[in-house]
Amino acid sequence: MKKRILLLLRFVLILATILMMTYSRRGLHLLSPGYLVALLYFISNIVFYFIPEHKFSRPVVTFAIFLIDIIAISLAIYLAQGMQTDFYLIYFLIIFIASVGQDLRGSIPIAVVASFLYGWLLMRTNPGTSIFDSAILIRIPFIFIVSIISSYWSTEIRRELSEKKELENFARRLEQEIAKMAADETDLKSYHDTVINSVASGVIAVSKDGTITTINPEAARVLGASQSSFMDKNIKDIEGLEQMWDKMREVIGSNTPSDRIQISIKNADDETIPIGLSVSPMSSTNATISGCVGILRDLSDIKALEAKLRHAERLSYLGKMASWVAHEIRNPLTAIDGFSQLLAKTRDQDKLKAFSTEIHRGTQRINHIIDDILTFARTKTHIKAVDIHLRGLITQLTENMGNVRIFISGDVDTLIKGEEESLKSLFNNLISNSVDAMDKDPKITIKFYKEDQWLITELADNGKGMSDETVQRLFTPFFTTKSRGTGLGLAIVKKIVDDHGGKLEIESEEGKGTTCRVYLPAVEE
Repeated sequence: MKKRILLLLRFVLILATILMMTYSRRGLHLLSPGYLVALLYFISNIVFYFIPEHKFSRPVVTFAIFLIDIIAISLAIYLAQGMQTDFYLIYFLIIFIASVGQDLRGSIPIAVVASFLYGWLLMRTNPGTSIFDSAILIRIPFIFIVSIISSYWSTEIRRELSEKKELENFARRLEQEIAKMAADETDLKSYHDTVINSVASGVIAVSKDGTITTINPEAARVLGASQSSFMDKNIKDIEGLEQMWDKMREVIGSNTPSDRIQISIKNADDETIPIGLSVSPMSSTNATISGCVGILRDLSDIKALEAKLRHAERLSYLGKMASWVAHEIRNPLTAIDGFSQLLAKTRDQDKLKAFSTEIHRGTQRINHIIDDILTFARTKTHIKAVDIHLRGLITQLTENMGNVRIFISGDVDTLIKGEEESLKSLFNNLISNSVDAMDKDPKITIKFYKEDQWLITELADNGKGMSDETVQRLFTPFFTTKSRGTGLGLAIVKKIVDDHGGKLEIESEEGKGTTCRVYLPAVEE
């Protein structure tokens, strides 16, 4: 029990004791023994006020105080001759206060002391009183009953108050934790938004069904609208993003991150934008796939820069081209000039026919050189792509190959998008080079297969092959190993492959032939 409450109850007890002594048979007179007891009892309450709180709350101190109260009240009853009155009821009040202030272990000893003093006073006042007298047989047990009930009641009240306080403290701590978690979550979301919005690449996250849950400013810029216009929309419903959703759906289904790929999308302004895209799956707290996140990069500037670099590279060859063209064209022009002069001086039909054939060959040679130069120098901003079955195109090119044996294999779908004439020129150049490199039993094996997003066409011949140094220089314009070659054939092949977003690999070994692999983006069914 707290010091303030206990002293207040003692003050009430002291007033009740003084009041009963005043109206007792002897009364309360100045400087009488009863008066001195009452005065000392009152002064004790003042003295106890100066005891520190931490010492006052000790059980031994509380027990000592209640023991003093029992003794003081017993003296007051004895001096005031109150045993013949209802003065004994004051015992129940002190027992009640002691029981409320302590548990059962502290209140029972007080009840024992009170019962002993009450019995002693009763025997002292009435010497002939029997132990079976109602004043003893009923009142003393009643003192213990009051003590037990009061202690139990006060213990339960304290327990309930303690539980209530614990619940209040728990609720307060829980409220503080919730407030802290909410603040942390707000800070984390703010930090997350700051990081996502600061990334130079575009970030877009979607749920399993395609609903857009996160999109940063860069991704919104690439897609051509504001962030708010994309939030909570389904990517499947946004025209122009079909390829992006196909890749995301594939990653969600396989739970495997994708390699970085290049795709084309249409933004809100209906502009075709080339982007680099990598996609990773996202897992929820129970380890199930909840969606995926795509990192995209606008490649428009890079593509434009690559085109400028290719153009600059072609321009860098103009100086070499000027001297090469002068040399290559002068030879057939000299032949044309010489045979045209001979043509004017002869009447022999056989000679006329031979001279005309040579003149025609010279013009064809000049025309071939000019075609290669124009093809190499021409810059394309985009290709007019149509669906092409590559196997059928190559089969058509190889139908009339004379004594060259052609073997075509591969059961994959060979549908691609591209320019038919450009692709014809590409594979015609490669096949012609293989034919020129073979002497005995010429054989070309053509095989189709798929690898990731690529349709690969592999052409292998059994020709004389090339050295490593020659392979390194194959795509250099005007480099040729042929006596009448322009040196632009493979450079044109490389340009066509680049224009179609593909890549080219050549492996060769002297005496063992050459293998060329053309990688072109496959069309997904």
